[in-house]
Amino acid sequence: MSALSELDRNKVVDIDLGSSEFKQNARDILADWAKRPPFYVLSSGPAQVICGRYADVHEIFSDTERFSSELPRGHGFEQFDKFMGVQFITQMDGERHARIRRLLMPAFSARSLSRLETRIVEIIDGMLDKIEAGGNEFDGMRDYGAQLVVGALLTAMANLSESQQEIFLAFQEVLPLTTYTKPGEPFAPECVQAFERAAQLVREIIAQRRAHPRPDFINDLITARDQGDKLTDRELFDQIFTICGAALSATSRAAGGALYTLYSHPDQLAELIAGPSLIPEAVEECLRIASNGYFTFPRMASRDTEVGGTKILKGMVVRPSPQAANYDPQVFLDPLRFDIHRHPKRIMAFGA
Repeated sequence: MSALSELDRNKVVDIDLGSSEFKQNARDILADWAKRPPFYVLSSGPAQVICGRYADVHEIFSDTERFSSELPRGHGFEQFDKFMGVQFITQMDGERHARIRRLLMPAFSARSLSRLETRIVEIIDGMLDKIEAGGNEFDGMRDYGAQLVVGALLTAMANLSESQQEIFLAFQEVLPLTTYTKPGEPFAPECVQAFERAAQLVREIIAQRRAHPRPDFINDLITARDQGDKLTDRELFDQIFTICGAALSATSRAAGGALYTLYSHPDQLAELIAGPSLIPEAVEECLRIASNGYFTFPRMASRDTEVGGTKILKGMVVRPSPQAANYDPQVFLDPLRFDIHRHPKRIMAFGA
């Protein structure tokens, strides 16, 4: 990396992105990022560039030549490798990304997803019956968001038993501990143990499905072909782990966050119940106002460059914040106001 002495010290911000103070004030902090040029954070591991304005975030996502999705692994970069070497498709660029995407498409086809609809509806009905039987109060994240995602992903899509699901849920329980891993430190033993149990389960599931195929999502991945090409064993492992082990928290946060947002605006909730045709717009607005996290996967600058008037050195970690971008007043008028009539068609959620 070029010398950090070249950086504009006026753009260095002293902030601990893993602190409780940051989390408690995240909404206001991200709204501020949405209006300011990219800035530097130098106090937590490798030098980072934080980007929050919509145009800056879009530029970073769109230019894989300057901003690589693949970061170094090892000393100092532990905080960016929470899944211990598992590589998501969103951490790939160029032809490699395109190839994996082509191979995954059959598993996400309309035909494949339509066969899940009846099962997911049954799961949701059962979940709502249980909530109703529990009285006048329930935990939106635990009883709704998490259960909805577990039912849809692990039960309906992956066809996993309760004991198998518990292993992935145990991994999700300890995953937040990785946030507090200091540069150069190993992950907490309980994180490593939970990951190893989940990883072993993925390997067992692949072996079981190959020996005894079932008409489900995992079987679709195992049998996926594109002009003779297929997923390697490692690619198959990574993508199944992504769905079963890594996607749970992000998706459940989005579902639970949407419920909280709607119940925090009872007039609009009543309007939505009376007019279900508003549901698509309401979903988009819920994802805009309360997405699934502060950051997506980071990028790394492949050469010295500049974004939004801020110099970025080769090798620097670049962290775009889709949630901050969704608060950019240049794109969304009065961005902190929730409005199911907004029609926000350019939102950034789930890192895109």
